[in-house]
Amino acid sequence: MSLQNIKQIVRSLWRYKSFSVINLLGLSLGIAAIIVIFLLVNYENNFDKFHKDDNNIYRVVAKNEAKETSAYSAAVPYSLAKLLRTELPGLPATEIHYVNDMNIRIGNNSPFSQKQVLFGDSLFFKVFDYSSIKNFWITGNPETALNEPRKAILTESTAKKFFGNENPVGRILRLDNKADVEVVAIVKDLPATSHLPFSMIVSFSTLTKEFVAGLDLDQWGVRSNGYCYTRINNNTRQIEQALHAIVQRNAETDREKQERMYLQPLGSIHFDSTFADSNPSYTVGPKYISMLILLGFFIIMVACINYINLSTSLAFSKSKEVGIRKTIGASRRQLFFYYLSETLLLTVLATALAFILSYVLLPVINTLLEKSVSFRQLLDPIYIGSGLIALLLTSFLSGVYPALVLSGFNPIVSLKNQFILPGRFSTLFRKGLIVFQFTTSIALIICTAIIAKQTQYFSKRSLGFNKESVVEVALPVNDSSKMESFRNLLENDPGVKNISFCLGAPVSDNGFNTSVKAPELFGKNEQSIKLIPCDINYLTTYEIKLLAGRWFFPSEEIYRDSVTAIVINETMARTLGYRDPADAIGKKIMIGINDLNLPIIGVTTDFHTTSLHKVIQPTGLLPFGFFYYAAGIRIDPSNIKKTLGSIETAWKKIYPESVYEFKFIDETLAKRYEQETRDYNLFKAFSVISIFICCIGLWGLIAFVVVRKTKEIGIRKVLGSSIRGIVYLLSKDFLKLVIIALLIASPIAWYFMNKWLHDFAYRITISWWVFVIAGIAAVVIALITISFQAIKAAIANPVKSLRTE
Repeated sequence: MSLQNIKQIVRSLWRYKSFSVINLLGLSLGIAAIIVIFLLVNYENNFDKFHKDDNNIYRVVAKNEAKETSAYSAAVPYSLAKLLRTELPGLPATEIHYVNDMNIRIGNNSPFSQKQVLFGDSLFFKVFDYSSIKNFWITGNPETALNEPRKAILTESTAKKFFGNENPVGRILRLDNKADVEVVAIVKDLPATSHLPFSMIVSFSTLTKEFVAGLDLDQWGVRSNGYCYTRINNNTRQIEQALHAIVQRNAETDREKQERMYLQPLGSIHFDSTFADSNPSYTVGPKYISMLILLGFFIIMVACINYINLSTSLAFSKSKEVGIRKTIGASRRQLFFYYLSETLLLTVLATALAFILSYVLLPVINTLLEKSVSFRQLLDPIYIGSGLIALLLTSFLSGVYPALVLSGFNPIVSLKNQFILPGRFSTLFRKGLIVFQFTTSIALIICTAIIAKQTQYFSKRSLGFNKESVVEVALPVNDSSKMESFRNLLENDPGVKNISFCLGAPVSDNGFNTSVKAPELFGKNEQSIKLIPCDINYLTTYEIKLLAGRWFFPSEEIYRDSVTAIVINETMARTLGYRDPADAIGKKIMIGINDLNLPIIGVTTDFHTTSLHKVIQPTGLLPFGFFYYAAGIRIDPSNIKKTLGSIETAWKKIYPESVYEFKFIDETLAKRYEQETRDYNLFKAFSVISIFICCIGLWGLIAFVVVRKTKEIGIRKVLGSSIRGIVYLLSKDFLKLVIIALLIASPIAWYFMNKWLHDFAYRITISWWVFVIAGIAAVVIALITISFQAIKAAIANPVKSLRTE
């Protein structure tokens, strides 16, 4: 492209500056959206890629295939790694215990809460190789750091948080008032793209039964937050056969023997929603990545179509310019490349503006989606090269058709008329492009509305208990005398309505999954049941309804001895074969924990123990005080701040050496729908962008139509046409296209959103009015966009437009 051509292109862009600005704005928004989507997709696809030979790392996961249902778990028995190493000598298999939140005390200072604490054995750094992170080991030896008990490795930011600028090596930390550990090494902070993030690693031999509710870690079946990873080069089948043999030798029940353990590649963990509940980091399904790519494709297509429509519309105004150029010797090939160069220059300007926009907006998007996407990803030479190719492709897609149209004008016809009217093919093609634009925008509106409705459904659906105004506080020490002292202090507070000790609130997902036998019903077959240890106040605190039988008497609540009765939910009663809950009362079932044979004394209504992604499980409630690790406190909503202060005061009196932290149950539940919230925010943002691009394109098109029909409008006004009639004349063709787009978009959006909703066990039905509202919204937006220019033309003085006639 010569300097002279560049000057001519700049003059041409300046001459038609309103159209140039619209084109520049549309393209820059589309390219900015593509840049952001690329960064998001690249961020997700880079999870765990920083490990050396990441393709050789696997996690052992379990699938239990019962008679009617399948249960998946990433947590496996703690003893599995040792047994696997015994079965296959020399195999690097590491055992891990993961804690989301732990109390830390340094010397005599006040305790504080620390997130993401990992217990790892001496083989941890044999399996996970962080050598690709430059200078990962700041101090310490990876070969020996985790060999001995009571040793800890801190990340750089954690060391700074704990000790400031002091040397942390050799300092002592107290964990949960259970063990003192010595800091022996400091490592760099992990990238945000790790499915197994940690702030500190404690040697696995430090982990005693006190850290896991008194459970014996060597007993098969005890898994809590235990994970097993291994590094292999090949022979995955041999390892899975070894896993099967280990399960068959150590499983104690028929149900446990049905469990199949297999290897999950490290690269698939972040994208496998099957194990989302047990992953330390968040999980995105493959649909999420596909959705982002599709959004990016459609938005850039909308932007390109905008350019094509405006450029071809403007082309008929440039017909004289083309005629003159051809008359003085320009060939069609030269004109084609000239106008293509014009598009390229405009695309380069739009790309520069898009980079600025995306750079400014990225922090907002990170906050909105709760991610740590970095703009520096784009500095990779591979991505720079790919970006240049994408720029050229975008420029070609946007400019090839307008360049063909402009370069194909007949010079004689061009010089005879001010305007060359577009041919039938050109008109139909442009209308088809407008329909495509609005089809995309309307489909996005429909999808956004359905996601919003499903998200709203999450918050409004009855969960079988009352989640409002309930605070959950984790208990640091399982001590019955301290718990009763804490209860007594709170019961005297007028702001506290009820307090219940338990393993966790219904939606906390805390409980024991075990087998249940009912010989008279199942014979030798087993079913699965979830057990929730809870005290006698659980029913009233969470306002769960009793359908049949009774609740526990105070005398039935024990601390260490075996429980003597069980209350089940409706689903469990149906699983046992009882249509009428009352028929289950008095019947006995045997649960897998210590083979307890318990009478059913009551049946509650069904209540959710996890998110609405999953069906309600068969559930049993037991008054077993040894497993009370949380307090659920229902408070008076009229004075929340004062009551929370009273709870904290009581806490500090009973548990002075522990950190006080609380969370509202409804907030805990909301966290389970973070992915849906992210989907909603994405669709909402990109819907606005798509609609805005469509609108500015429509604005430009109607402006062109108004200019072309100026004299016709003047004549109509002179002959008595009303403003309403002229607005209708200018608007009707565009509104017809919007309605056609609605008819096309509705079944497409219904199909994809129906598939999306299938991921939820409990979901909305897609109502017909969603499509009507989306259509009305699209028509109103289009009408507002068109009306300004149409009304402006309609109220103009006809004398000015007809004075040259």
